[in-house]
Amino acid sequence: MTVIYNPYLVIVSAFIAVLASYTALDLAGRVATSKGADRKVWLVGGAIAMGTGIWSMHFIGMLAFSLHSSAQQIPVGYNLPMTIISLLAAVFASGLSLSLVSRPRVGLPTLLTSAVFMGVGIGVMHYLGMAAMQMSATIRYDPTLFLLSVALAVVVSLVALKLSIKFRRQTQNVNKKPQLIISALIMGAGILSLHYTGMAAARFIEDYERYVVASASINNSSLAFYVACFTFLILGTTLVITSDKAGREYSMRDF
Repeated sequence: MTVIYNPYLVIVSAFIAVLASYTALDLAGRVATSKGADRKVWLVGGAIAMGTGIWSMHFIGMLAFSLHSSAQQIPVGYNLPMTIISLLAAVFASGLSLSLVSRPRVGLPTLLTSAVFMGVGIGVMHYLGMAAMQMSATIRYDPTLFLLSVALAVVVSLVALKLSIKFRRQTQNVNKKPQLIISALIMGAGILSLHYTGMAAARFIEDYERYVVASASINNSSLAFYVACFTFLILGTTLVITSDKAGREYSMRDF
């Protein structure tokens, strides 16, 4: 069976990966420097924003995918409960990791533990999303690429968390914005690499007794548009709130 990707949706997924990375790095400082109830609010908000961004990149990457047999395109549907569970896995992994690395002092054991939790969480999200696919085909995984995708998830998480610690006290400094953008590009590229490595690990085998998927009332491009708009709304709102909060604190210091 032949796998084809919509290049426009791949580009959208890449943009979301970078934006989610930028938002996560921007939030890292806010979570680390907040206390009490404020810390809990920023932690929950950060987990939702970061987890949703990573999941959205993954889901749009899935929607960019189409499967073709020798005769026709294979319709693909998605099991809604399992798709929602994959989203919750990303949010939970993000929240747990942010909670660990936002401590006043983060040693190497804590950093590695956080990276493993987050990497496994992203891996669970990805492969639950793959399992949610309903189509007239079964999936088998190349064990080498499968393990590589999980290893990439942990390594990318380690880099992301290390960057979040580095920028926890620098994100409000305008002079550090270029470094923050470069770091977000690196982190976004890592998220993309683990997703598409996981997709490359999949081997699709025709099985017309498995599912008969009816033609969807909404096509992949339209669904990707709605998911992207929802994600941009969440990430954009998060960035506006953090910028406004930072501006107020900066004004109070001047006063």
